[in-house]
Amino acid sequence: MAERPRKILICSCEDTMPLDGAAVRRVCRGSEVIEGRQFCRAELERFRKAAAGGEPVTVACTQEAPVFSEAAGETEGAGELTFVNIREAAGWSKDAQAAGPKMAALLAAAAEPPPEISYVSLSSEGVTLLYGSDERVIEAAQLLKDHLDLTVLIKQPGEVSPLRVTEYPLVKGAIRSATGHLGAFEVTIDDYAQPAPSSRDGLKFGPARNDVVTRCDLLIDISGGAALFPSADRRDGYLRADPGDPAAVLRAVLKARDLTGSFEKPRYVTYSEDLCAHARSGIVGCRRCLDLCPTGAIAPNGDHVAIDAAVCAGCGQCAAACPTGAASYALPQSDALLRKLRTLLSAYREAGGKQPVVLFHDGEHGAELIEALARYGDGLPANVLPVQLNEITQVGLEAVAGAFAYGASAVRMLIHTKPRHDVVGLRQTIALAEPILAGLGFAGSRVATIETDDPDNLGATLRAIAAMDGAAKPATFTAVGRKREVVRLAVRHARREGGRLHALSCLRAGLPDRRFVGRSGKADAALCGRRLRAMRAVSGNLPREGHQPKAADRFPQRHRRQACDQAGRALRLHPLRQAVRRQELGRARDC
Repeated sequence: MAERPRKILICSCEDTMPLDGAAVRRVCRGSEVIEGRQFCRAELERFRKAAAGGEPVTVACTQEAPVFSEAAGETEGAGELTFVNIREAAGWSKDAQAAGPKMAALLAAAAEPPPEISYVSLSSEGVTLLYGSDERVIEAAQLLKDHLDLTVLIKQPGEVSPLRVTEYPLVKGAIRSATGHLGAFEVTIDDYAQPAPSSRDGLKFGPARNDVVTRCDLLIDISGGAALFPSADRRDGYLRADPGDPAAVLRAVLKARDLTGSFEKPRYVTYSEDLCAHARSGIVGCRRCLDLCPTGAIAPNGDHVAIDAAVCAGCGQCAAACPTGAASYALPQSDALLRKLRTLLSAYREAGGKQPVVLFHDGEHGAELIEALARYGDGLPANVLPVQLNEITQVGLEAVAGAFAYGASAVRMLIHTKPRHDVVGLRQTIALAEPILAGLGFAGSRVATIETDDPDNLGATLRAIAAMDGAAKPATFTAVGRKREVVRLAVRHARREGGRLHALSCLRAGLPDRRFVGRSGKADAALCGRRLRAMRAVSGNLPREGHQPKAADRFPQRHRRQACDQAGRALRLHPLRQAVRRQELGRARDC
């Protein structure tokens, strides 16, 4: 468990929720817990006094964080501030009297140090291509011409009148393709033509050309056609609006006017090509990240893949699906998330809580629903522990396995009824986790999504979860190493505590559960040199240490199941097809 903050301020918010200071003190040992009624107004001097000591301070309020930050800035020697929401997450609920353990757990988890974030720099000089299909694009151009280096591209000029004064280039053409991101778009245009200066009552254009390539920093699309990029709303610098919706066009125009200068975005995914199982010697093994990426930020790069951090929108599906950990999510990294889960669940149990349900949610959709449920409904149940993530789709098998190892009785993921991008990767994670948990003795609906935009439906769904127990003896291990090691630690702990890996043969066809084993027999000596060299190529073409000869003078392959990346290259490379798929996972307990 993380080192506790020296001072914790918990407030009843004008007696609208009960406080359990004893539970907080029991869990946050060594901390000074200060209770109040209205720290943000009437008792602000008490906050200043607590902050003046220089110790780290955790304030159990997020709504008034600006007030506290300003007061701390005016206080000499003020310590570092951390804010955590216990009001909407716990106190404003019909179960508030039983929410003391949850409040203590949330405060304990807030003490976990935030991970360091790496950033990607993007730069825009305001060179803008405004793409439209009729005269409405001219109206938008009038709002942009004084703020950006503008070029207007009209798909169907129609009855567009010539400009009285040529304040910006206006050309004709249709965009065939576009690549890039904010500050680095490359656009290919067909039927490109410039207007004749002598155009009188209507625009007249010169000879048209195809395959014209232009570059720009911003691309504004109000053509009304299909989006130029997959997951278009997540492509930085690409602004798209329905030309029939004047309010949407105005929002796009106003946003574009602010996109000049230098910007930073998080580097959502870290990538280690030496762990990548994509291919060896032209034999493709793993395509999971390529198939799941909604923005097209991942592309093949020889035997590996390349991830364009400037295009990546941070959905995290590549990291969740990667079998080797070559792609790992960085906001936060999986080990930081698991440390927070360990602290949260152990503190909840220590404070007297039972049957905890971990609710993963994002900060946009999920946080808003939880707040609405607290303000206008019954609030979250006392045993539901909300964990905010950057993206729900970043949840991988290691997070699910770790949650159950640390004592969770169930895990739920809150997503939109109609998500902004495909969540097939998340569904695959759940489909893989369910039979593993069942095989370890966790019966019932343990892992599922909650797909709703209605706070009342969220509350009803959470309260309908059947009462189930978690691990009898929750794990205490620290999550270190790659995701495969973390999953293995969690599964081994469950087996040691009475679980039995008896149902793993029920893993469904099509899931990433392939296991391979090298078979050898009396025919080894009859192998010719050519076949021997070919079979040794199986080992040489695997990026992991999955296959190794048992001895220098004897070929029979030893399959190291713990190192198997499950990408399937061994089956395709083996000349005698003696590497076979094994569905009986009970026989491969170390996989």
